[in-house]
Amino acid sequence: SIETTMAARVLQSTATTARIHTKLACRTFSSTSNNDFVLTTLDEGIGMATLQLNRPPVNSLSLEMLQTISSSLKSIESNPEIQSLVVSSCNPKVFSAGLDITELHAPNINRLRKFWHAFQQVYLDLYASRLACIAAIEGHAPAAGCMLALCCDYRIMTDNSRVKIGLNETELGIAAPPWLGKMLVDTIGTRQAELSLGLGLLYSWKQALKMGLVDEVVSTEDVVERAKDEAVKWAGIPPQARVASKLLTRRAPMDQLLATRQQDTDDFVSFVTLESTQQTLAAYLERLK
Repeated sequence: SIETTMAARVLQSTATTARIHTKLACRTFSSTSNNDFVLTTLDEGIGMATLQLNRPPVNSLSLEMLQTISSSLKSIESNPEIQSLVVSSCNPKVFSAGLDITELHAPNINRLRKFWHAFQQVYLDLYASRLACIAAIEGHAPAAGCMLALCCDYRIMTDNSRVKIGLNETELGIAAPPWLGKMLVDTIGTRQAELSLGLGLLYSWKQALKMGLVDEVVSTEDVVERAKDEAVKWAGIPPQARVASKLLTRRAPMDQLLATRQQDTDDFVSFVTLESTQQTLAAYLERLK
């Protein structure tokens, strides 16, 4: 179960807490890992890692990118010295534009199933991570980009009034899956989530901050550094208590997805392959040309 897995992860790293509180006296070990879609760094001295989305131009989430995010998270979590993670983008204008629509239009059904399974897995891995995850939102975060931010423990957004965040899937003729809708309900409340999901709304920083979609707003140039400072603070919390508290609200929806994962995939594939959905997606892709 999620609870058993998380407990094992926590026990693996509990002994490192004291080092975080005395980080200035500690040896600092840093490492960097790059691949086609994600850049990561680890700093054991302060117990923090970073994960930068790196799929130009807008970090759209393809099957391969989703798989890379999950594998990178698992790699970072395997280091017991690391307690927190900053998730950001190599492109300061876009956190992530969401799912790669070309994965959905005229799809190969086998690949489509793998794609949705990978998307579910990123949700499970990030939302259930033993790490304290801080989202550094310098740029736009629509749809699945918003999902990545929602999975984090704390969200810091730019004060650029042009930048938007939200679950706007309905504009593309797609409905958010139950587990994603539930995450939004848990974050901003039932009525606001109904409006957001039904109308496909995107929010400015002022709106997002007021409704609790983000936790803090700073100037664009300060977003990442502020996120790192916040990550260090979270890394100093005893991990066993921090993760147990995290699971109080997150365990049930994750267990629900695990119990219904095949049905969730079947529902998604059936919905996406509807003629009306394909027509909407085709029109959207045509507008992008």
